[in-house]
Amino acid sequence: MNSFETYLSCALGQPQAGKIFLAAVSGGADSTAMLTALAALRKEAGFFLHCVHVEHGLRPAEESQGDARAVEALCEKLDVPCLVIAIPEGKIAAYASKKGSGIEGAARFFRHRAWNQERRRIGAEKILTGHTKDDLLETILMRILRGSGPAGLAPMPQSRGRLLRPLLEVTRQDVLKYLEEKGISYRTDATNQDICFFRNRIRHKLIPLLDDFFPSWQSSLIALAETQALTAEFLASETAKRLPWQSEADQHAFGNALRLQEEDFFKAPPILREEAIFSGVDMLADLCSKSGNKLPRRSAVRRVGDSHFIAQDLGPVRLERRNGFLTLTRKVKSPCERGFSLLIKEPGSFTLKGKTLGMKKDLFISAELLPDKENPPPRESVSLEVSSGHSSGKVFAYFPLVFRNHRKGDCILKGGHKRRFSDIIDKSSLEQYSGIITVCDPFGLAAFITFGSSLKVISRDSAGDLHGVNSYKGLCKG
Repeated sequence: MNSFETYLSCALGQPQAGKIFLAAVSGGADSTAMLTALAALRKEAGFFLHCVHVEHGLRPAEESQGDARAVEALCEKLDVPCLVIAIPEGKIAAYASKKGSGIEGAARFFRHRAWNQERRRIGAEKILTGHTKDDLLETILMRILRGSGPAGLAPMPQSRGRLLRPLLEVTRQDVLKYLEEKGISYRTDATNQDICFFRNRIRHKLIPLLDDFFPSWQSSLIALAETQALTAEFLASETAKRLPWQSEADQHAFGNALRLQEEDFFKAPPILREEAIFSGVDMLADLCSKSGNKLPRRSAVRRVGDSHFIAQDLGPVRLERRNGFLTLTRKVKSPCERGFSLLIKEPGSFTLKGKTLGMKKDLFISAELLPDKENPPPRESVSLEVSSGHSSGKVFAYFPLVFRNHRKGDCILKGGHKRRFSDIIDKSSLEQYSGIITVCDPFGLAAFITFGSSLKVISRDSAGDLHGVNSYKGLCKG
């Protein structure tokens, strides 16, 4: 057993007998060396070894399939069971576009999901990746340049949950030396040279400069990261004691919210206020599965230090002052925020595509003229049938009609009073609605159409009342 294999064996921990390890292998030098060393260790240590390779569908098929074939060939040579998981071409790019993230982040999401599916299938103890000390240093530099706080600057952990990085104290030079000794070839990903990617710019442009002008930068950077890890641990402990968030049901957020005492918040040091907000975002992500875990920018969080602020949007969340508390809610992105409007000027059938609204089903609208009544208003009255799936509702209004995004402050007349959507709907059922459409006619707002688990149409007071109800005079536009 050489020094590389000895180090890897120590990183796996004891005991190893009877355990199943899943090696995530790309075909590159690091993961290939890890797989080779694991195969050499398994008989004596008594563990079982499986391999998984993820083909991302981002590179030319000839190149990515070549990687997969190389991994399969190595596994056959080492007698290691291997599974290749291919992600359909374009799926990662579509996900990145939908989530507003980079291609690298989207690829990581699909890769980790594939790893975990295979881990559960075979009952593996750990997923092993080939991250080395070089990857650790690159990651710290990336986070410094992105302005990360103490927790972000802490070094990449060797073990987290089911993920184990057994080569984290091994350099890339150690890896290449081991592969040369064993006579094992490896694949080179052409995209690793593309400096369009942030990590590659760090690797090929910044690090060579640091090596030339600051020879001891690596040890200094790791020392900085370790200090930041201790700082982050202390701040998290102090924040939890001094600024504890409490969970509550919040009708304005269509779901759960968090709150803490306003007085306690503004008495705390600025760094604890910042950390409290970040910890609240993490807690909210756990409470609301749809909220994700995207963090707000630290520069935006810092602006909240002004005790005169009333409300602040912080990326995926909103922070507000309410009745002596700071309330943190996830921002519900209504599908209608994408921006749409539909003008209806005459009878007929119309369709709003579900994709436009973020609905699973299309919205169908049937507009039919009503018979003239005595003293009709100077508009053509119309009956609207709105339906989606098995749900439907009616609206009585006047041409021309506009279906548009619901906006903050939209009110309809209900019982002779102006009412917002949240004033009308039962607060306990708010969570079932994922979007709202507002219907307008020349006399103002005619209805709210809400959708989610079901469709609901909330109309204003009877359109026939328009002739004589004074409340409508302020809404009438001629």
